[in-house]
Amino acid sequence: MKQVLITMAVIAAFPLLAAAQDGKKIETNYSVPIQVDSSEYFMIPKLVGDDTKDDYGKGKGFLPWGNYSEIYFYNAKTRQTKKLFNGQRTLIVPLQPRRSYYDREPEAPSPILPHHIIYLARTDDYNSDGGLDSADPLYLFISSKTGEGLRSITPKGFHVISWTLSHDKKMILVKGMHDKNGNKKFGNGDDESYYRIDLDEDISKIQCLPVNL
Repeated sequence: MKQVLITMAVIAAFPLLAAAQDGKKIETNYSVPIQVDSSEYFMIPKLVGDDTKDDYGKGKGFLPWGNYSEIYFYNAKTRQTKKLFNGQRTLIVPLQPRRSYYDREPEAPSPILPHHIIYLARTDDYNSDGGLDSADPLYLFISSKTGEGLRSITPKGFHVISWTLSHDKKMILVKGMHDKNGNKKFGNGDDESYYRIDLDEDISKIQCLPVNL
């Protein structure tokens, strides 16, 4: 009986031993939870760590510090949890970013609106280098305040630089750039432009329109 227990313990420990031999850590890290207003809903962001970098490939850019790979919505009343991006490979800008002189991420207002939550995230390997990183465009996403109805509300290939919410909270102005010169990069040679997002309580009715300047 003793020998059987020892054998079972060795079998159970084998994945841990194999991971240790490969030099990989077995851990999951989360950021500080964010309560949605005063509701029973909490957002729990999962951090991109050293042990998950391989999931994002080895592209031409870098993995921005403190980005999330997923956001979980936890209902404290029902004790149920759901994934916002449902496991899709994603790089999400922190909802409460720490600003620094070297921070290249766009500065944004509070993402929690009267009826929605706004997210800045990368989901598109735009330059087809096999990686998802800082070289790929940031898109503006929106969901309900319970994490339902997630959708991108800026055009594919439009890299978001910043966004501004109107005082009446019915419209968002988004500044960004298209890859005008077609070099699969965003910067020199690309013109900045604006889109307006007309908000609606019904996410399916939200419109994104170019601003003529």
